Amino acid sequence: MTLTVKKQTFLNIFSPLLLLGFALNSYAVVTLSTGHVDGFEIHYDPTATAPEERFGLHIHDESTNIHGESTNIHYEPAEVILQVNQAAFDSQGDVFTNALRLGWASGNGWVLPATQSESVDVNGDPAMLFLGVASDGGGVNWAGNQFKVSLISAAATNPGDFAMYRFSSGEVFSNPINTKNGVSSSDFVAVSSNVGGHDHWNWAFSSAGLYVLDFQASGMLDGVLYLSEIETYTFNVIPEPSSGALLLIGLAGMVAARKRVVLKE
Repeated sequence: MTLTVKKQTFLNIFSPLLLLGFALNSYAVVTLSTGHVDGFEIHYDPTATAPEERFGLHIHDESTNIHGESTNIHYEPAEVILQVNQAAFDSQGDVFTNALRLGWASGNGWVLPATQSESVDVNGDPAMLFLGVASDGGGVNWAGNQFKVSLISAAATNPGDFAMYRFSSGEVFSNPINTKNGVSSSDFVAVSSNVGGHDHWNWAFSSAGLYVLDFQASGMLDGVLYLSEIETYTFNVIPEPSSGALLLIGLAGMVAARKRVVLKE
């Protein structure tokens, strides 16, 4: 096929955007960037039959608005990119500079907050994601009345560290997940297994870029350990605007590569 110089120039400029669009369209990847979303939603349905899962880990979007109507949508984690907007940068800077807390080298970071009021702008409009952890235990008695969501692995290509933390009403600091020193069996968050169990944490990232993290939900019922599939989560942490084009290129390639891995499972 012959292209004129003018057409080649056009493609050179816009090919990253076109590639990203093709990747998202081909693989039905949805980007969520604002509003209340349950990043981890654990569910148990003893009546489920294949291909539905009896015990699974999903993403629940409570904020999507279609034609003026609010909708509740459940996604497989591989279908979603969770975007961390620029508004999340340095929103809790004291946490990063206190070595007794996260222990990160950087004095800055991006934080999706545990409090909804911190996720909106001065006009009260959503400025970033307000991520929750939720569950539906099917109305049965799970051991300890809780589920766990464990961090299984973090991609070597991640640009920085990831952590989940919060402060209790007495200002006690909790930090159940932190990749500062790698990933271990102690990297997990717990949530009540009761129907409607719900919790919130701060989700923190030390650098801009693409993070790929594998999580797995678990729970004990009548002496039997239930495990969800290991689910791959992708976070797109937005840098300064001048770096946006580079991030688009990396994002498009990552989406295609990640989907290929999922399809092989």
